[in-house]
Amino acid sequence: MSKTLNLSECLLTMGRDLHELGRNHEASKVLDRLAGFRELPATIAEECHARLADIHLGRKQYRKARRHLTIVLFYRPSNARYYYLLATALHHDPKADSERAVRYYEQATQLDGDQPRYWSDFGRLLLQLGRTEEGIAALQKAVAITPDDPAAVAKLVEGLCLNDQAAEARDVLRAARFRNPKDRRFRKLWTDFQFQQLHDSQSPPAKLDEPVILPFVRRAVMPDVPEAPTLPGRRIRLDRGSVSRPHLPRPAWKPDTKHAP
Repeated sequence: MSKTLNLSECLLTMGRDLHELGRNHEASKVLDRLAGFRELPATIAEECHARLADIHLGRKQYRKARRHLTIVLFYRPSNARYYYLLATALHHDPKADSERAVRYYEQATQLDGDQPRYWSDFGRLLLQLGRTEEGIAALQKAVAITPDDPAAVAKLVEGLCLNDQAAEARDVLRAARFRNPKDRRFRKLWTDFQFQQLHDSQSPPAKLDEPVILPFVRRAVMPDVPEAPTLPGRRIRLDRGSVSRPHLPRPAWKPDTKHAP
């Protein structure tokens, strides 16, 4: 048992170092080997599956990440971060159930309500599901926790604009700029907001219900030309004039012309 414990600790240390260095492919091989061991200590098994879940989330392999997170919650059922990661794996998977993600976000915010990222992602999911009022309330909580976070403010402004509350979004941005007058990030948010409002205020061109067919232009008919006797000495042509023949160069002298000596 001691040999197995020493081997598991060595593999966990190796996988941890590779993961922290960003060498996720090699780290996943080591941690997968460790996860296959039987009767692992709870602390080693928890960290091993948590790191594997993080690697699969980075690769957008949400189903594999959920499998490891389910095992992790078996060891730590009251950890808010694991519920948040599981909700994220459901939220970003188009084939997953979004209502399950809502339940896990709620558990994460109940266990740790001081994390603005939990509230921001939770609010965005509620907006996607059409639960606008609840989504805006969650985004407002995120801004209340970190009022000087540009990401949280941007998500709240986006949610307010989607709910046709441009005046409230403008007030949020003005308050953020007042608190951070020298921060370029808030200045950019304000500029982008003004540009979007100006773009939306411009009315789009009117769409025609049916295609319009323009009539053919008729060729103008010239009036009757009077006959020649009425206009003596003049001829009017109705067709195009012919192209004149090229002028040949005239010789400078003629051979039969006699020139003075």
